[in-house]
Amino acid sequence: MKHEKKLGKRLLASVMCAAMLTGTAAVQFSAEPDVTASAADYNYAEALELSLYFFDANQCGSEVDDNCLTWRGNCHTYDETASLDSAQGLSGASKSAIMAQNGGSSTVDVSGGYHDTGDHIKFSMTMGFSTASLGWSYYTYPEAYIDSGCEDHLLYILRHACDYFMKVTYLDDNDDVIAFCYQVASEGEDHSTWSAPESQTMNRTTYWADSSHPSADASGQMAASLATTALAFKDKDPAYSAECLKYANALAEFTKKYPQATYDGVGSMYASGSQTDDIAWSELWCAIANNGGTLPSSYTPTYKLTGQGCYNNDQYDGWMYSWDKVWSGYAALLAEVGYEQNTYLEEMKSSLNKQGGLTTNKYNAAGWGASRYNCALQMLALHIADITNDNSYVEAAKYQMDYILGNNPLGYSFLSGYGTSWPTHIHHRAANPNKSSCTYTLYGGLIGGPDSSGNYSDDTEQYQFTEPALDYNGCYALAIAGLASRYGGDASAADAVAAAASEIVSPFDFGSGNETTEPTTEPPTEETTLPPTETETTETTETEPASDGVEITYGDVNCDGSVSISDVLTLNKNLMCGEKLSQLGAANADVDNDGSPTSADALNILKFVIKIISSLPV
Repeated sequence: MKHEKKLGKRLLASVMCAAMLTGTAAVQFSAEPDVTASAADYNYAEALELSLYFFDANQCGSEVDDNCLTWRGNCHTYDETASLDSAQGLSGASKSAIMAQNGGSSTVDVSGGYHDTGDHIKFSMTMGFSTASLGWSYYTYPEAYIDSGCEDHLLYILRHACDYFMKVTYLDDNDDVIAFCYQVASEGEDHSTWSAPESQTMNRTTYWADSSHPSADASGQMAASLATTALAFKDKDPAYSAECLKYANALAEFTKKYPQATYDGVGSMYASGSQTDDIAWSELWCAIANNGGTLPSSYTPTYKLTGQGCYNNDQYDGWMYSWDKVWSGYAALLAEVGYEQNTYLEEMKSSLNKQGGLTTNKYNAAGWGASRYNCALQMLALHIADITNDNSYVEAAKYQMDYILGNNPLGYSFLSGYGTSWPTHIHHRAANPNKSSCTYTLYGGLIGGPDSSGNYSDDTEQYQFTEPALDYNGCYALAIAGLASRYGGDASAADAVAAAASEIVSPFDFGSGNETTEPTTEPPTEETTLPPTETETTETTETEPASDGVEITYGDVNCDGSVSISDVLTLNKNLMCGEKLSQLGAANADVDNDGSPTSADALNILKFVIKIISSLPV
């Protein structure tokens, strides 16, 4: 059952911006002094849970109205009727086969999935890389998601992405790939207008791959993502898992059989340097998924290490785990599942060292859009530590993550919405439709952050610093899940942030892994309260007798004896959804004592809870 976003663009947005965002002009800084912090300073469980909201911010299609963000709505719904007559890359035979499966229609549904970055093109390759990375982080560190209370959110994201991959992939009667859509919209179509996706009506060309026009980098990443998702749903929804695995095997086989790439529509944005890594990556994940989560003892990879940084004598340059080259991730996964572990362990160490390694006194900004590459290096360090129990690798990864989360000269968290201060001039058209300081906080978006010289510019136009992307958050998941599994954190903190955020519907039911129904949200009852966190207070305000002898406690809208975020939610439900307050609750809510509860009272209670003001106006 679909739900309405009853809270809409909640009236608390202005207060939260004043409380949590800093600065309104572009800022530049150079990172010079070293900084240190203890693990206790950073809540990895919270950072993991918040990071998943970025995917909701980039969701596309006719289901966006029903996700957990108040400020996003359905967009590009006309992707549901994309014309095959204008599709790029399809042979006549492939087009005929697709039309036959669609009852003769010359339109296809390529709606859904996720926008790639702060812009609105859909690339199956980067979407696949990110989804595979998320699935891998869950495969390696399931306890991180379970203990942080965000397992269902992760599964919701994996399902939405893989639903899209299966929708845009056409198989024949033998379950072989006929064709698949590897891109929706081009740079020229999409980048010419800065606007929110909900308002866009520009043409969105579809780009397709088939045997005469393959795209192995896309098919390989799609296969890997479907295989990791099949593993995630193996016990929770076996039928869905089996369907994902069917498509994963078909796409992996297509990748191996047609190992070429096309860059029609892609241009220079994601021109991959190789496809052999995509073959190896998809083959390995499918082998693990087909064997229920472990590597078969008989497994022999098509691509094996034949020298340092060299697979099958095909030279590899030691580049970091990324959408372009996944070789270092391939080595980490082989070592993780026990294939020639010492050999691939040494390869991980070599790959890490080639990129400058990780220390506990200097941030490694190794590449353009540096934070994602830093997280890729953290992934290597944590996998090395998993095998060797060498805690120095964990400490190095922790220092780097702490830098990203705020332990840096500027004091900014480069995970938007985490902590108390983060950049506001984000290169993201949905969150920042006016191209100035963000209209909405892009919770969970990892942005590029400082470059290799330590410079950073909080400027929308400087997108190497300020743009988030699917692949950034994919790499981030592998790092933060590994740290959360070790250090944990207060899992309720992210819930409190979500409850206070005007951008997030909270609580939200993402469904469970064994349900295929659409997610619904159920507001808490008046008796429901959230546990206190650092941003909440359980202090009570001044009390005075009511006319009927009942004592009024100003701010305690739900009458549970304390003032907290749950009181703000209770009052908002009354103001915006018509839910009744008790007589005492209404009296407690009237904190400005003007005769009735209003939005001004809700704002004042929130200010009191998050300690902008020390007392209520009464």
